[in-house]
Amino acid sequence: MISWPVARAAAREKLRSPAIVAIGFCFVAAVALGGRAGAPREAFGGFGIPFLVVLTLALGAGLLAGELESGHAQLVLLRPITRAAWVGGRLAGAGIALAAVVAAAWLAAVGGAALRGGEALSLSAIAVLPLAVLWAFAWLSVLAAIGAVLPGWTNAAALVLAALAWATLRGTLPAALGHPEWAAWFAELSKYLGPQDPLQLAWNPREGLGAGLYDLSWVFFAWLVAVLLFNRRELARRRT
Repeated sequence: MISWPVARAAAREKLRSPAIVAIGFCFVAAVALGGRAGAPREAFGGFGIPFLVVLTLALGAGLLAGELESGHAQLVLLRPITRAAWVGGRLAGAGIALAAVVAAAWLAAVGGAALRGGEALSLSAIAVLPLAVLWAFAWLSVLAAIGAVLPGWTNAAALVLAALAWATLRGTLPAALGHPEWAAWFAELSKYLGPQDPLQLAWNPREGLGAGLYDLSWVFFAWLVAVLLFNRRELARRRT
């Protein structure tokens, strides 16, 4: 359920955004300086992971609500297009922009490694590109689901605050209750409160396959939730 005209428009909008361009440039530079083509974890390790997180948050912030508040979504939905197709188009467009920036960063890492005389390009290094996109896109889907009910960019803020609150809770609650052994249980529970890092799949399929399939489940589940919530939302009239 994707409207590809909406997806193309969303991708152009995101790739032309000054904030996305600035974050993408920093991301590409961080990965190019810190990664080696023969070391999959290093390709998006170090400073690369924080920039990937920031890029995902920037792409997902206001993904649905911004169009609603400007009134553009109401105009588009006057055409023969379903709400589900519009949501899918917005999410797919943001995903296309995400994939483009991540691919540029990966190519920069490969080029930087070649210039430094690094290891030869391997299958595991190639696999890290789609896996990184999958991981980030799963979180992008979560942002879309939250953004179906929250205004503006508050979907990204809510996700960050929830992550900080959980990190604080898991770090302090076991000691406060006098059960430090619960820390391991909280750490295990944390793995299932959002998409998991699937990059292990690039070089160890047995250990990483579960994370990859789990992220795919998050993509479709969050996508479905976004559509269901958006279908129940009453659209305000376009501002004049």
